[in-house]
Order: sequence, then structure tokens, then C-alpha cells
Amino acid sequence: MNDYSRLLYSNLGRNSESPAVSCGGETYSYGRLCGFVDAFCAFLSDRGVSEGKRVCLFLPNSLELAVCLFSAARLGAVSVPVDAASGSEEIRRCVEFSRPILAVTTPALEETLRSAVADARAAAVTRADFEGEGPAAFPDVSAGSEAVYLFSTGSTGKPKCVARTHRNMTALARNHTATMDWDRGDRILFSVPISHTYGLGNFVSAVSVGACCCLVSGFARKEVLETLERERITVFPAVPFMIETLARSKISADYDLSSLRHAISAGAPLGEDAFFSFHRAFGTYPRQLYGSSETGVMTVNLAEDIVGKRLSVGRPVKNVEVRVISEAGRALPAGSEGEIAVRSPSMTDGYVDFPEETARAFRDGFYRTGDLGTFDGDGYLFMRGRKKLFINVSGSKVDPCEVENLLVTHERITEAAVVGVSEGAGGERVKAFVVADDGLCRQDVADFCRGKLSAYKIPSKIEFVDSLPRSPAGKILREKLR
Repeated sequence: MNDYSRLLYSNLGRNSESPAVSCGGETYSYGRLCGFVDAFCAFLSDRGVSEGKRVCLFLPNSLELAVCLFSAARLGAVSVPVDAASGSEEIRRCVEFSRPILAVTTPALEETLRSAVADARAAAVTRADFEGEGPAAFPDVSAGSEAVYLFSTGSTGKPKCVARTHRNMTALARNHTATMDWDRGDRILFSVPISHTYGLGNFVSAVSVGACCCLVSGFARKEVLETLERERITVFPAVPFMIETLARSKISADYDLSSLRHAISAGAPLGEDAFFSFHRAFGTYPRQLYGSSETGVMTVNLAEDIVGKRLSVGRPVKNVEVRVISEAGRALPAGSEGEIAVRSPSMTDGYVDFPEETARAFRDGFYRTGDLGTFDGDGYLFMRGRKKLFINVSGSKVDPCEVENLLVTHERITEAAVVGVSEGAGGERVKAFVVADDGLCRQDVADFCRGKLSAYKIPSKIEFVDSLPRSPAGKILREKLR
């Protein structure tokens, strides 16, 4: 067995009776989960799914998604997970690009799928479809064959499709768990979507060590807090928005999260206020992780002096090489700022049907992330912004993250996003989108920035909005704001 479903089946014998998945008030052991996967392989085979075929998984975090991922892998098919919260255009784009032989969904989501893609060949599955016998034989899947299609979030442009192989997925799980030191005693809460690279990487890693995966279908503050307490969760993969929301919750003091060993924040920078607020509320400091659809997890901050290293995304995980490089591709010493480049066995070889972008981003065995960063003398990586995001104001460069980080320190501002808007002749102006309490005006925001930022960095245009467009990983989708 060379496909990544071997990570699941490795639990048979040594871990068969241990809890694998808990969701909807039910808990399923590893032995039972493997039985479900075998049976669903027959279901998929009967509908033409075979080695190399693509299967769209339009499913929330659920037993159904867990079974479908490993069933497709065992058959050598390519999973195309699509977030159940996606809009119709996002669904249509993913399905039209991947051309799946089958789209698996639930009865509750079938109409949403069909309204987005009228001619989709869909199967709305229920628990009954996981019962029965498996196929008489399974294909001998190559470790180098495609296993999963993931779509980058498109924070600065149109999403690109990333193909990850079975070898990539297996390496990711091994690198991740060896660094995090997870084991079968861990209970990991998944409110981040498993259809996204962050959730998927954590899920496959958790299964590989026999941990219990507690699944909720979305992020609702009270449900997440109740699950963290009731299930005695030890690891909570999250995004900054979740960390901030829980920390600010008026009901946070009502919950005992003493079992929580790690709250991991990824997808976007975690602000200092959220870092300290979460600790005050729950007694543990959140730690940052850095990864991408192209590479999986790259770094994680497990520093003993977490307060001193709070702004770092950590050190590279095991078997992953991270460099900070110059424009010419030369590795730079600690303290120098440059582009972050990564080489990893969990890394894709390039984008599907996008040769120009592949040639630009994948060079000399490294993936060039487009993110700017620097290493300190202890080998900890600090993010310094994104090359493509910098705003050109009359020749001066403005890092939108710097402006955003200041804005959210205002006691009446909840969220902020900053972009560059065209001013003509190639110039740009700084525009801020702000989620704030009623009564705050544009002049209040500008006055707050004055004296704290250089004049050219202060937003000249300010728009108040109810919410910011975000990816499943919590990353601000800036392209939708321009």
C-alpha cells in the first residue's frame, strides 16, 4: 500500500479500538473507520471512480469527509475537496477546472452543488453508504501519483490548483507529527475546514499517530468552547479570527480549557493583542504556524520563551529546509530581509496547467513563497509582509500589514484590511477597510494613525464594512476589496 490511506490503516492492530473520529454526538474507532472506508471504496467503484479519476468532495467537516478522503486515496483517485461554505462561483470554478467523474456531497448540500454546477454528476451520501463489503482487490497505487487537488486562496489574485502526491501527503504527516510530538493520547479539534490545506494537513497528521479527531462543521463560538471543554481537547488548530473571537468572548471565563496543550494559529499573522488576550482568558499562549497549499506546514513556533518569540512563526519542521533569499536567489544571513523559499518532501512540483507561474515560483528545487521574512540569531523566522502586497505611494513602499496591525489596536476597531488603490500614472493610495463599533468616523481613524505612522502610510481612503472577505484559513481576500 503506497497511497496515503496507509496512514489510517497503520492503526489497525495497534490502535483499532481507540477513538478516531468524534462528530455529531457519535464516536467511531479506528477499526470501524477502516471498515467504513473499505465499504465506501465499493460505493465509489460502482460509480466509475478508479485510479487517476478525480472526485469532488463538497462536504463539511464530518464523518463523510473523513471516509471519502481515505476511500478515494485507497482507490488511487484524486480528491478535490471544496469547502462546504464556498459560494456558487467558487464551486463552479473548482468543478469546471478539475472535471471530476463524481461529486460527493450530502443531501443537505446537494441543491447548493447543483445550483452552482447544473450538470454535476452528484452522489448525496449518508451513513448507510458506509456499510457493506469492500472491493475484492485494490490497485497498487504509485506513491508519486496525484492524491489531492487543492486550490490556493487567491489572496492576491486568481486561485491556482496545486496537486499533492501520496508521497507528499505521507511526508507532510511525518514531518508535522515528529515536530509536534503528537500521539494517540491527543484529542484534536477541527473547526478549520479539512477541505483546506491547513485543516487537511493537520487531519492526516492526527490520523497517522492514532489521535482522536473531533470534528465540527464550522466555527461557532459557543459550540467550539463547549467542545474544547467537553472533549478535553489537547490541540486546537485555528486561524487568528478564531483566536481573537474566543479571547474576546464574554463567556470565555465559563469554560475550563486546562487540557489544551497547544492552540495553533495559522493562515495570517496573529496580533499581539490576541496573543495576550487568549492567554488571559484560557491560560495558554497561542503559537503560530506557517504553511501553504504548495508545501504544507513549513515552520511552527514551539519556543520555550514563547512570550519573547511571540511574533515568530517558528523554526522549520523536521525534514523541511527554509531559506531567506535575495532577488538573485542567494541565501541571506540571519537579520537580513528577503523572500522566503522552501524545499520539502511534502512540496508539490508545481501548479496544474499553469506552466508560467510554475516556472516563476519553483526554481532550483525551492518554492518561492512571495512572502518576505528574516531569521533571528536563534533560527526563528519572522514574517515581514508579502512582496506583491506592498503599496507604492509616490515611490515609497507601504506594507499593508503594518497599517493593519496598528488599526486593530484601536479599542473600537475589530478588524481591518489595507490595500492599494490606483491613483493614475502608476501610483497608488492607501485604502483601509474597517470593521468597527458604531459611531467611529473616518477622521477618528486617521487621527489615531497620525504620529504613529509616516504620513504617506496613513490611509487616505477609509471604508467601514460589516465584515471582511476571508478564505477558509482566515486569510483576507484582498483581491475582493480592490
